[in-house]
Amino acid sequence: MKVKICGFTNTEDVKLACDLGVDMVGVILVPGARRYLGFNKAKQVFDAVTDNVSKVAVVMPKGLDELARLEDQLKPDYIQMHLTLSPTELRKAREHLAAGLIVVAPIPPKAFDRRIIIEDAIRAADVGDILLIDTKGPYGGGTGLSHDWTLSREIRDSVDKPVFLAGGLNPSNVGEAIRIVRPDGVDVSSGVERINGVKDPKLMREFIKAARGK
Repeated sequence: MKVKICGFTNTEDVKLACDLGVDMVGVILVPGARRYLGFNKAKQVFDAVTDNVSKVAVVMPKGLDELARLEDQLKPDYIQMHLTLSPTELRKAREHLAAGLIVVAPIPPKAFDRRIIIEDAIRAADVGDILLIDTKGPYGGGTGLSHDWTLSREIRDSVDKPVFLAGGLNPSNVGEAIRIVRPDGVDVSSGVERINGVKDPKLMREFIKAARGK
């Protein structure tokens, strides 16, 4: 089970996460988001990532030029984004990007049409290397809220790309979420924090252990 921890804001937390065996670390470059980092700070955080851990830049770009600038300055292994660009633009971007593309399928936390959500997720998976299912929020994901995991399982069974699950996960519920959804990986941010933007060593350790069934 792959484990991605997102929303890092300092190098100390990243170094500890790498020591604990995380597979991916993410920084958020979405202005207005609670754990937003500018390019310079994000680069400092990425510089602390060990070679065996993938770096993920989370963005909501307005155009292809922004993606090119991000890749040039930060050299991420993956770029994670919502469908703020059209599928045609994303396919064009993939031709020029060295980084892999994680595309988010947002799930509303309350009433919704399951068929439409699944169809949108299938379209998102078609243009990405990894599909991330997350609870919908004003800045993409990052709400700290869970959603209907049975719907996530339906999406998981409907796409042929690796699927990561996010949204309200923590050390107490990640095992059950994995049992229901059967994702290829899990993604957490606030679920391993006691203070916003500061990762808790004990919670990170417990989350990784629970996700891997140890």
